Amino acid sequence: MELQLKKKFFRPDEVAELLSLSRRTVYRMIRDGRLNGIRLGAGPWRIPRDHLAALLPRF
Repeated sequence: MELQLKKKFFRPDEVAELLSLSRRTVYRMIRDGRLNGIRLGAGPWRIPRDHLAALLPRF
């Protein structure tokens, strides 16, 4: 699946769909440091497109 070029950040549920994982696994990967998640204040987690693109070939 191609990443949307205009989108700079992805929500955990979008990442879960792209990688065929559960949302719970995506959150665990963020917590464990295997996935680079960004959180502004108390807002929701976002995963940068560049990090996700680098991770996709592994799956």
